[in-house]
Formats: sequence, C-alpha cells, structure tokens
Amino acid sequence: MSWIYEYNFHCLTELLPELQRPQRRLLSYVGTAGGLTVDLVESHKYTTIVRLSQTLPVPLTLAASPVMVVRVYHDARVAEVLSYQNHHRFQPRYDYPNPEMCQRREKQRVNEFLGEWLSFCIANEWSLQVRAV
Repeated sequence: MSWIYEYNFHCLTELLPELQRPQRRLLSYVGTAGGLTVDLVESHKYTTIVRLSQTLPVPLTLAASPVMVVRVYHDARVAEVLSYQNHHRFQPRYDYPNPEMCQRREKQRVNEFLGEWLSFCIANEWSLQVRAV
C-alpha cells in the first residue's frame, strides 16, 4: 500500500510545488484552483499538514464538499490522509460490520480517493498558486 502514499506525495507536489520546500516556521497559505483550496495547517522541518477542500457546483443537500487533512512527510516523500469528512485515526483494517460502518480497508480507501482526486486536478491542468494570508 505504500505506493499510494508515494503517489499522493508526487501529485501534491505537482499541484503545489512549494511543498517541496518545507518551511521551518508556521505560515498560513491558501491556494485555489477550480474550486480546490489548500490551506497550510502546520509546517515543520520534516512534515507539513495541509487541508484540502473543494467547492462543488451542486447544492450541499445533494453532496457534501470533500474535506481532507493530509500530512506530507518530506524526508520519506509520502503523503497520508489524517482525516476525511471529520473522520480521523483510521485503522489499517476493520472487522465488518463495525459500529462506525467503516469499510474493511478504510485507510487504504481514503488514501486511494486522495490519489484519484489529485489525479483529476492534474488531468484538468489545475495548478495552485500559493499566496500568504
């Protein structure tokens, strides 16, 4: 499954090249393209946490706008989903059924979704320009 973390890192740094140059101090950045917004939550020497969200062109009653918090590990060159739609601390595997109704491989699924989401952004030639807030 590690390939998906590497792929997510590659896609994130393609959309947002500034992630390849981690900051040692906390800065607040926002990048927006095609309704996709990236907020820098934390920035450290070896890791950065970003919040990805997208405004959908449909009423909120039909679909919830996706929101993900992702940790980027610069030294390992991987990116991992920390939370998705306010669900966090994903276990590698769940029994099924379970009280939260998580899929058996929920952690893998949300990371695959991040990869597909970022691939869509790249395929549509979105690029994020970072500006200080």
